[in-house]
Amino acid sequence: MGCLDAKLKAANQQLNTTLKAAQERLEQLQAHGRRPLLGAFIDSQRKFNAYREAQCNWQGIRAAPGANGADYVKDCQIRVTLGREQELAEFVAGDERPAAAAIAPTVAEVESRSPGNAEPLAADQAAAVDQPEKPAVASDSSAMGSRGSEWRLVHWVANGAEKPIIADSAVTIAIDPSGKIAGNASVNRFSGACRFDADGRLEWPRTGFTLTRMAGPQPLMAQERAFLESLRRTTLYRVDGQELVLRSRSGATVLTFIR
Repeated sequence: MGCLDAKLKAANQQLNTTLKAAQERLEQLQAHGRRPLLGAFIDSQRKFNAYREAQCNWQGIRAAPGANGADYVKDCQIRVTLGREQELAEFVAGDERPAAAAIAPTVAEVESRSPGNAEPLAADQAAAVDQPEKPAVASDSSAMGSRGSEWRLVHWVANGAEKPIIADSAVTIAIDPSGKIAGNASVNRFSGACRFDADGRLEWPRTGFTLTRMAGPQPLMAQERAFLESLRRTTLYRVDGQELVLRSRSGATVLTFIR
């Protein structure tokens, strides 16, 4: 763990240095009449941060039983951070690929480069790369928080009425014993942390969830927004064999998953 911490710190410092150099080159290009790209650059870094957190937290949840999930997360962060730094270094060195492509890779490009994936902050307004926040610690490690177990949504009640799930769409959630969560909301992957106890109580973060930024068909995007809203409304959980039920106290919102 100490070795991974040192490598991650070094990777973040290296990336921060290159972020500043990339920003300076963009400012030079704009000063010589090139179309403004600094705003897109800053936005791409914010999105890259969100993606790194979501994807690397997911790697931790997928860790084999008995393994240290934090090691998987940090290894993922190191690899993706160094990949991003190399990409920006090529841009700074004068690689004349279209600048937007050089500084704002798509999620698919990042994912194809490194299985674990990660994401740093924005230049200038966010010159330093933040370390991932520590998740809330759950008070119980029940079957709901079995490492590596992913649950798939099969029944959905919202505002007291059954809500159809779009055919062939994947809505999933995985929760590890520490309360870290990850899953697929329909189009995008999400991650975050929750608290749950042995009495079936459940609490979600007020800040919501971290999402990747992929676009999809409007019906799936609408389902994604509605699912995340329903998820945040749940306050109780029950595990019955291969079934996980999350519901609001009133019962107006019920999410039933199986694995």
